Amino acid sequence: MRQKRFHKHSVRIASAPHDRIFLALIAFMLLFGVVMIHNATVIYAQGLFGGAYRFVFLQIAWILLGSVGFYFFYKLDYRKISKVAYPLIGMTLIPLGLLAFLGFLDKIGLVKCTDGFIFAPCLNGAYRWFYVNPPPFPGIPILGVMGFQPSELAKFSMILYIAVQLDKHVKDGKTSFWVYLVSAGLVSFLILMQPNMSTAVLVFFIASIMYFSSNGPIIPMLLTLPVLASAGIVFILTSSYRRERLLTLLGSNEGKDLSLGYHIKQILIALGSGGLFGVGFGQSRQKFQYLPEVSSDSIFAIIGEELGFFGTSFVVLLFAFFIYKGLTIARNSPDMLGRLLAVGITGWIGLQFFINVAAMTKIIPLTGVPIPLISYGGSSMIFSMMGLGVLGSVGRHSQA
Repeated sequence: MRQKRFHKHSVRIASAPHDRIFLALIAFMLLFGVVMIHNATVIYAQGLFGGAYRFVFLQIAWILLGSVGFYFFYKLDYRKISKVAYPLIGMTLIPLGLLAFLGFLDKIGLVKCTDGFIFAPCLNGAYRWFYVNPPPFPGIPILGVMGFQPSELAKFSMILYIAVQLDKHVKDGKTSFWVYLVSAGLVSFLILMQPNMSTAVLVFFIASIMYFSSNGPIIPMLLTLPVLASAGIVFILTSSYRRERLLTLLGSNEGKDLSLGYHIKQILIALGSGGLFGVGFGQSRQKFQYLPEVSSDSIFAIIGEELGFFGTSFVVLLFAFFIYKGLTIARNSPDMLGRLLAVGITGWIGLQFFINVAAMTKIIPLTGVPIPLISYGGSSMIFSMMGLGVLGSVGRHSQA
């Protein structure tokens, strides 16, 4: 009955006025992120690059590039998204497959992380980056060497592809479970082989939320959960660094090695030092190279140290309001495709934020998942902005 209602109104869809609250919310989050990135990296950037504004300039460049993508998808009628979804998923699978293959060869010992691959270097024990213009190719002005994480592109392209496929199967009256499982499973597996388990799990969760929103049968989905959970446990226990992160979370590594859990200890020191009101804007002590990844994964800890519990609560409420806006757009969407796109993108941004916060507060093992729009990072910023452009396009064509 719900699908018939979508078809009944789909011929009368007209562009709605711009949602100024939605646009203002995005702009505020971006501005807040730039301010906090400068505040968190001023010491690190000055010592490493000789300029306190290095990370700020780069972040602004990423925002400008992301804004181009945002504008393109915001103006694009989301009902024509299939013209973009199919080539985009193909462009995603190529670098993902290459990185997964290198990760597999490294796992079985045929290559070493120290081996140089010009377009796909191994950084921190994983093949997660693909470089467009590595040396000796000329650098891009201001940006220099241009690289991106295909796993970030995969979040965006998979949402578009699965939304189109689920919508098509629902309209044709076909079973959509295998479309969801194969598509999400393939993309997640390739990301897992880099290895990057946290992003792989995030991608699969996003796809699962979309499948649930398509009103597909739930029983097959529930039957696969024990299998997937068992596979996840095996991957954790067979990997030394994942196993150590889990044991650190459980407290089993306390007192055995001072290096174990250093990152999470510094995060908790920062959050604990902040108290209710924080130590004051710009007064963080942990940013003096005590806390790793201050500009990306750990920026929430700097917010907590300087702005206190009220500051972090404000950020949580900010993202909660974003989720509310995104789900409102999904609810008002005139068709299944718009609803799936809105739910997927909202789930992506919301889940990624709460995974970061859960890791920072030691609810789950520490992960490398940044805060969308606030943390430093080119790949995350550009593709998140593209996703928000699609969400805005759905909102523009939604029923009042």
